[in-house]
Amino acid sequence: MPLSNGAVIAQRYRLLRLIATGGMGQVWEAMDNRLDRRVAVKVLKAEFSEDPEFLQRFRFEARTTAQLNYPGIAGVYDYGETRDGAGESLAYLVMELVNGEPLNAVLGRMSRLPLGHALDMLEQTGRALQIAHTAGVVHRDVKPGNILITPTGQVKITDFGIAKAVDASPVTKTGMVMGTAQYIAPEQALGEEATSASDVYSLGVVGYEVLAGTRPFVGDGALTVAMKHVREAPAPMPVDLPPAVRELIEITMVKDPAARYANGGEFADAVAAVRAGRRPPAPGNSRGTGTGRVMMPGVVPSPQPPPPSSTQMMPTSQRDCRGPATGTAAAAVPEQTGMSSAQKALAWGGGALLLLAILIGGYVLLTGGRDDSPTPFVQPTTTTQPTTTTTTTTEPTTTTEETTTTEETTTTTTTTTTTSEEPRTTEESTTTSAQPTQTTTRRPLIEIPFPQAPQGQR
Repeated sequence: MPLSNGAVIAQRYRLLRLIATGGMGQVWEAMDNRLDRRVAVKVLKAEFSEDPEFLQRFRFEARTTAQLNYPGIAGVYDYGETRDGAGESLAYLVMELVNGEPLNAVLGRMSRLPLGHALDMLEQTGRALQIAHTAGVVHRDVKPGNILITPTGQVKITDFGIAKAVDASPVTKTGMVMGTAQYIAPEQALGEEATSASDVYSLGVVGYEVLAGTRPFVGDGALTVAMKHVREAPAPMPVDLPPAVRELIEITMVKDPAARYANGGEFADAVAAVRAGRRPPAPGNSRGTGTGRVMMPGVVPSPQPPPPSSTQMMPTSQRDCRGPATGTAAAAVPEQTGMSSAQKALAWGGGALLLLAILIGGYVLLTGGRDDSPTPFVQPTTTTQPTTTTTTTTEPTTTTEETTTTEETTTTTTTTTTTSEEPRTTEESTTTSAQPTQTTTRRPLIEIPFPQAPQGQR
């Protein structure tokens, strides 16, 4: 029984006007008498409502599309199966009524969209498709008639009428081709499985049409056009388009699905790059969300570990700044077995730090002390600890000295590295511009000649 204005479906939805008729059914503007709002009701054609396979596909549309909660996808409110006044089976899908205009109607008026508007539409559509692709849903019929444009420029994809969950059992008959011939992907035309890359191809054809003002392939019939998608290359796009835009569409419309952008998000990232004045990235090199993935609204992405860095920051503690001595002085110290490298570095650093302070204090006393003759050993308690600044230089001067104290019999050899900045407590500074030298002494410290301060000078 044909539907007409005023008919009521499921005692709830009153049909107001016919919006469109498609291959699988009709879309009506209706009033939801229960919620008092206008909705779009898609009714499966009577000849298909008795077909279990088509009915299964229609259920898939309802269930999968209802999960796609995204502003760029027309929402699904309800689904049901009932019988009309003549007792015939009737399946229906209640959707959001979009206040907008199909893209094909816009092209009927303008023929060709301005470049900025076209790229914006393509990016929005790609983002919306990625929501479906992330959920495992392939639209399979992307075309201007299923892309609605609101007065504010918002894109909404509708009519997942032949959408199929990727992980569900196939419901398409052997050899049956689903999709509009003018926008069908080559693999779909050959009866192969449609993937998210198939949706990208179809969106690329839409992009070709809105940018060039004509479709890439035309022919006398649907089969002729479909075979051109398989065998022929599209005509060159207008030369007044930027090269990056033409390259974007060329990548999107390659015959091999593996050589295209893998999903809507990757395609949208490529469009965004072109809008920013860059070349479109090669498929698989999208940087937008790593994989071009758009998260479902309300889903919090799991934290990702930070990528490994080729440069690791080293600790800045004082012990890490001073390592074991090198050269002949280091060789004079017996190796401590059973200790790890970190323990050895810690022991070296601690000893070197202590003896460095003692030696600097001794040097100050010997060069500017109160006595007439050099002091044979250093008394740490009678000197003031100098303030030293340790920096890294390319030409350090290494001096090895042997110090013997009166309280211990242990002889300790250490290496002190003086930098280009001399200790501030000395009255004389020596600048060495020659290559690094190492001086090893085996005599008591008192025999090292130092200039003596004048009598009575402090």
